[in-house]
Amino acid sequence: MIDRTIAPEIQKIDKIDYQTPEEFKLPNGIKIFCLKSDNSPVVKIDVVFKAGITFQTEKLQAIFANSLLKEAPEGKIPNEIAAFFDYYGSFIENYVGTETAGIKLYVPSYFVEEVLPVFADLFINPSMPEKEFGILKNKQEQLLLSNLEKTKYLAMRTLNNELFGNNNPAGQIINPEDISAVSLDSIRNFVSDYYRANNCYIILSGMITDDLLKLCDKYFGVHHVNSSWNNNSGIKKINYPINESSEKFRWIEVKNSVQSSLYLGKNLGTLSNEELIDVGILNTVFGGYFGSRLMKNIREDKGYTYGIGSFILEYPQTSTLKITSDVGTDVAKATIKEIFKEMEILRNELISELELELVKNYMLGEIISSFDGVINSSEIWEKLISNGKSNDYIDMQIDRIKNITSIELKDIANKYLIEEGFHTVVAGREY
Repeated sequence: MIDRTIAPEIQKIDKIDYQTPEEFKLPNGIKIFCLKSDNSPVVKIDVVFKAGITFQTEKLQAIFANSLLKEAPEGKIPNEIAAFFDYYGSFIENYVGTETAGIKLYVPSYFVEEVLPVFADLFINPSMPEKEFGILKNKQEQLLLSNLEKTKYLAMRTLNNELFGNNNPAGQIINPEDISAVSLDSIRNFVSDYYRANNCYIILSGMITDDLLKLCDKYFGVHHVNSSWNNNSGIKKINYPINESSEKFRWIEVKNSVQSSLYLGKNLGTLSNEELIDVGILNTVFGGYFGSRLMKNIREDKGYTYGIGSFILEYPQTSTLKITSDVGTDVAKATIKEIFKEMEILRNELISELELELVKNYMLGEIISSFDGVINSSEIWEKLISNGKSNDYIDMQIDRIKNITSIELKDIANKYLIEEGFHTVVAGREY
């Protein structure tokens, strides 16, 4: 019988196997990355464009363009298109990030031939229907009005504004009048400028056959006479400045709130791949998983919150470290103090070998989990490809996780976990 009072031995992870995508190129230059599985009942098709918020010249262009694209191609009715995808057991997800935006199709492998031409037509002959544009504007306005009552949203957008400034899309404050000002012509121009063949790549994951590649060639790779799809002119890109605020603390009053949302952040500058991996490991110790320093102190020991975390985000001109939590209004000040206290400890004291080993095993386990199946793998490769990471980035990360030392992490903490430079935003009742 197993003695359950004795914890099992920790098994070290020596080697991680993961699938790298095969790469093809269509006649019009579109790169296709394939992650094949012979037993997947579903095919996932990611069409990814450099059309995120940093490419827009007006507020909300990127979000509205991406949302309207999936409604219907020219000559079709949105309700019919929705019913079509539904009939074939398919569904579409769309997203907009800082640099990229895209649309993902999930389709049963045996219906790909029927569904793909309609999916491709969404990009190649978009209708951008006016009725749906009006509905979208109304939804966005209602969503914004709802968010403006939430402490978390107010703290998040204020921190971004502090870090990037009003003139950078990553820091712009959106108000109801901005939604009213969006024009359909502006959205159509954005689609024409950025949703085209020379500004995208495709990831295929699942049961990928030669027939599917031929279909992609047929529907994405050919020349469309009456479409901007194969417009080969240069892609417009504006290098927006980062106008970081000199203010380091902002408080936003939200009357009658029972909790305060804390958002802290710091611009770390442009990081090399090696620096990004190192900061990622340190961040995991600090606030990047359930057993982190912040969770142990502020959740478990102090009981100030149900959850607190920190994470690294990459932007075109910088990477940022952010810390977020919702706490009782009466302990907001104490929580901020404890956050900076944990930074100080990491700067001055070595992480124990036991804790470091736990963090290493956790991070390696997360990598294994993220590559469990081709659908999960496609999400990882989408991020790597979009951020210009080479195929050996994963190997670099694995090697560094295995070999980094407590002394090195202390040095990294003394470079990045310094209170000076952090912005703090509190949204809630006065404390």
